[in-house]
Amino acid sequence: MTSAKILYLARYRVPHAIMSLQPEFTRHLIGVDRTCIASPVPKEELWPVFEKHGIDTTKFDYAPDSEIYRIYPEVNDWVFEGDYRTYWLRQQAIKFAFLDYLNYDLMIMHDCDCLLIKDYEPFKDGRLNFMVLENERHSWGYYESIKNALGFDRLTPHCFISEFVPVLKKDFNDLVKFLEQTHNKKWLNAMIDSCPPEPTVPPWGNGELIRWFSEYEFIGNWAMSRQDITMEFQRRYHYDDMEKIGDFDPTYHTAVCDAVPDLGLSLQYDWDKKEIPKFDYYMDKIRERLARHT
Repeated sequence: MTSAKILYLARYRVPHAIMSLQPEFTRHLIGVDRTCIASPVPKEELWPVFEKHGIDTTKFDYAPDSEIYRIYPEVNDWVFEGDYRTYWLRQQAIKFAFLDYLNYDLMIMHDCDCLLIKDYEPFKDGRLNFMVLENERHSWGYYESIKNALGFDRLTPHCFISEFVPVLKKDFNDLVKFLEQTHNKKWLNAMIDSCPPEPTVPPWGNGELIRWFSEYEFIGNWAMSRQDITMEFQRRYHYDDMEKIGDFDPTYHTAVCDAVPDLGLSLQYDWDKKEIPKFDYYMDKIRERLARHT
C-alpha cells in the first residue's frame, strides 16, 4: 500500500510547515511512506527553504495547485460574494480535489499548524484509525452538509477535526461516484450545494449569509459509514501567543496547535532573508519541554 501525508501549503503557512516537518514531530506519524506538498508556491522555492531548515526532501513529492484550477474549475464555485469565510471554503475544495488528483492508496490530510508530540498510526491492524476530539460538536452547517449530501446524520458524538485525517483512495473514489450519481452534478458542486447558508450574528456580522463546512467531518463520517474504523482521542494544547508554545504538558497532550488569533503575530517567514524570525527560540521552547519528560 502506497501512503503519503498530504500537506496543502498556502504561502502564509510555509513557516508552520517548516516547523511541523522537523523530526521531533514527523517521527510520530507511523506507517506513512512519503510527504506530498500540494501548493501554489513553486517547488523551486520550497525545496531550498526546507533544506535550509534541515528537512530531508528525498521522500517528498510536489503537486502544484495550478493543476487543480485547470482540471477542477468547480473549486471556484465554492466562492460566495459576501461570505467572509469564502476563500477558506475554496481551500477545502482544493484539498478535496487533491485527494481525487493524487494516486496514493492511503492519504493523510494534515494541517501544518498542528504538531504531533505522541505516536499516531493512521492505518492500524488493517483499518483506518482516526484521531478525534472527544464529545465535541461544531457548527450546525457541518452536520447538515453531511445529511444533505450523504443522506445520513452524523454518526458519532466525536469530532474528526484533528488536522490528521486518513483517507483511503478507494473510499474517495466511491465518494465521488456516489455524489455524482445521487445529485446528478459534479461532485464538488454536490458537496457545496449541500451546505446551507447561515446568517451571521453580532459581533461577527449583521445577517450576512456564510457557510460552515468541514472537509474532515465529511470524510470521517463517510469512512465510518462504509467500514469499521478505530478511534483514539487527540488531546490538544492550543497556544494563543507564540511565547506560550512550549507550555504544553507532555504527559497529557498529544498535539500542539496554533491558535494565535492574529496571523501577523504567529510564525512568519521572511522571504528576503529566507528565514523564520526566532525559529530556533520557539523550537527550543518545545524541545526543552519535551526533554524534561524523556
